[in-house]
Amino acid sequence: MEDHELVRRAQSGDDRSFATLVRRHERTLYATAYAITRSQWDAADAVQDALTDAYLNITALRDPTRFAAWVSRIVVNRCNGLLRRRSRVVPLEEPPEPQAFVWDGPEDGIDLMRALQSLSPDHREVIALRYFRDLKVDDVAAVLGCPPGTVKSRINRALASLQATLSRDHSAQEV
Repeated sequence: MEDHELVRRAQSGDDRSFATLVRRHERTLYATAYAITRSQWDAADAVQDALTDAYLNITALRDPTRFAAWVSRIVVNRCNGLLRRRSRVVPLEEPPEPQAFVWDGPEDGIDLMRALQSLSPDHREVIALRYFRDLKVDDVAAVLGCPPGTVKSRINRALASLQATLSRDHSAQEV
């Protein structure tokens, strides 16, 4: 069943349809949140809070075909809120990261996730939304509230930075 049909059912009160939507999107939403927050704890909190918001407000979604972009915007907003609050807190000691997120991709993926952490927040957002959530450029622009041209330039700069970081890391490993 397509997402838009599940959304319509969830809007009619079918909790099982919403649960199916959550299962379909939770991993990519988490990867997006992790890329933005750079913390497994914050990413898990952001996704949980965003999915709660989505559940409570599913009837406000006018176009069921836009569910992926809509829920992505909620996640980005939650992540940005966590980052703002985190900037006001001075931790005495960094808590250990939970073992909940296990990368099940190729070995190169670990290097990619590390390289993502070196990007600016704007660049992490566009990469996460475009490639982790698989949103089109226009949808990324709508989620971030900026023109598609800005999204394209951020993606190009982010990809160039990732390529440089990964190339640098690769050549350092060969030495």
